[in-house]
Amino acid sequence: MAKSGSGAVVVRSASRRAQRGVALLGLLAVAVMVFAYVLTSRLNAASQFVGIDRDNNARVLAQAKRPLIGWMAINAATDNNPGRLPCPEAVNAIGTSSEGISAPLVTPSTPNCATVGRLPWRTLGLGKLVDAASEPLWYAVSPGWALQNSSTLLSINSDSRGAMVVDGQAAPNEIVALIIAPGPAMNVSAASGCTALMQTRAAPAPAMNPANYIECFNAATPAFSTTGPATSFNDQVVRVTAA
Repeated sequence: MAKSGSGAVVVRSASRRAQRGVALLGLLAVAVMVFAYVLTSRLNAASQFVGIDRDNNARVLAQAKRPLIGWMAINAATDNNPGRLPCPEAVNAIGTSSEGISAPLVTPSTPNCATVGRLPWRTLGLGKLVDAASEPLWYAVSPGWALQNSSTLLSINSDSRGAMVVDGQAAPNEIVALIIAPGPAMNVSAASGCTALMQTRAAPAPAMNPANYIECFNAATPAFSTTGPATSFNDQVVRVTAA
């Protein structure tokens, strides 16, 4: 009987260990499921947040594009260069009462119209438009589509094309302007036609570097990108074509 009792104790002890093992496996399974649920929920929330930001930017960009085209159409009736685009905002106007006004034309020999700068929202009759990151919109205009100084004469007609390179598409092409939602600053990775850069943004200043706002921008060409790796590119861009 003692022998039998000892065996029963051993069996009961093994049974308890097995039960504890099953319970631990059950707890582990529950923990894994909870972790997977939380991770998936956060990923879905982040994806949804990005989607909301992009939808917001798309609306703001469309809100800017319509008045830009309208400005061209309204001024075509009286302008000596019908069809031209306004210059970007003057950099020395940022933070002043002249903020949002297209760079003025000065002397005949002094070019004053940059290829890229902030959108001249006041010139277009708009309020100050910002993207989902609260950054003001940027704007690029093709050479040949904006006056460089007070004596510039353009020859825009139905056959005129843009002189910017966009997404590797060589000039001349249909693209005459870009409106850009820059998003938050990024660490831009080096890529074909794209110099690596840790973007830094300070208070507005005349010496603002567009590359701190616009990824993969080459001022010399000029060349722009509208797409890139999500880890190093967050610009959202709308095109204005010659058509």
